[in-house]
Amino acid sequence: MDILTIRLLHVTDHPRRRTAPVHRADEIIELFAGAGGFTWGLHRAGFHTIAAVDSDTAAARTHELNFGGYHTLTLNRNLEAFGPDRLEHVLGGRPRSLLAVVGGPPCQGWSRVGRGKLRSLRGSAHSLLHDPRNSLYRQFIAYVEHFRPPISVMENVPGMLNLENRNVAGEVLENFSDIGYRATCAVVNARWFGVPQDRKRLIFIAVRADLDLQLDAAQLQDFGYRFIRDVAGLPGETTLRQAIVDLPAIPHGTREDPQPYLRGRGRISRYASLMRYRSNGLVTDHVCREHNDQDLEAFDVMPEGGIYLDLPDHLKRYRDDIFPDKYRRLRWNTVSGTVTAHLAKDCYTHIHPAENRTISIREAARIQSFPDDFRFFGHMGDRFRQIGNAVPPLMSWGIAEYVKDGLARWRNG
Repeated sequence: MDILTIRLLHVTDHPRRRTAPVHRADEIIELFAGAGGFTWGLHRAGFHTIAAVDSDTAAARTHELNFGGYHTLTLNRNLEAFGPDRLEHVLGGRPRSLLAVVGGPPCQGWSRVGRGKLRSLRGSAHSLLHDPRNSLYRQFIAYVEHFRPPISVMENVPGMLNLENRNVAGEVLENFSDIGYRATCAVVNARWFGVPQDRKRLIFIAVRADLDLQLDAAQLQDFGYRFIRDVAGLPGETTLRQAIVDLPAIPHGTREDPQPYLRGRGRISRYASLMRYRSNGLVTDHVCREHNDQDLEAFDVMPEGGIYLDLPDHLKRYRDDIFPDKYRRLRWNTVSGTVTAHLAKDCYTHIHPAENRTISIREAARIQSFPDDFRFFGHMGDRFRQIGNAVPPLMSWGIAEYVKDGLARWRNG
């Protein structure tokens, strides 16, 4: 695919937002960018993504669709082969004002050997970096080492802390140290930033060792609560009801797109208002899968929070001892369970709390905190996969605001 020069939809400040400005020159390179959840949050905080790279063609098209006019490149490239020297060539030289390299590389070789079979953390860190199955992670480290930005932010799964008694997260910290960075990591839950979802991720923040810049991933939880109140203007943790109840009721199999918002149902939540902020009065992607009669009957007897194990035997198509929660009905007054890429195959883990259907694409996007003006490219499975793989935009906005606050203190100190 050719390089796509795209424009960023300029996001004007929300009336409730009160944060320090960033330098106009604070630029970001984003790897494994996907649909643009991380990009959205970075731009919302005032940073500028100069290049976003991902091998998923549908996700790259989504990124192109949503981020235009801000001299940003969306590159549909396989990072196993597309190295930092090639990106530098594409950009016409090394960026002079690069602030950070961010992304979430997968590591297929994490569980290859238990830590007890290795002599030391340094030895296992070397193994992690040079395992041929971890070429994408190796490329991420190579990008940081090549461009030497002041900051790097990496997102991954909490399981890195203990895989077959192996502390992969510690090995990652060692790899950052070896290329001249002080790094910290912490498990971060998206719900701390107002995302209506229980979604835990491991966040690494690395700072170049020659800089007296203090950033610590362990501070993100406390910062998240301040972000909810002072930046996003939310009253507290967001429930599923606050996130999606304002969307129109639809039957299973709905394909009508777009649709008008509901009218005359009272005041919408602050979260829904935030999601609608730049919409034009119509809601897009509010379409869902069609279900067979057996599924519809199962949905009809499931209460809020009900799971597959509790269904009558005649409505079970799978073994309930192996798949006890194959079906799960969401609850209104709490956060949703984690939205994953598996939604590309089916949405049985996310059955609507009141309607006899699984969630729509737009409802999944709301649960991930994608605003309603964000459009997704591809067929239904493509769109669900992109949403499930994404960094929640509201969480990425919060992380970006934390970095921005640390930069302001450093620059003014």
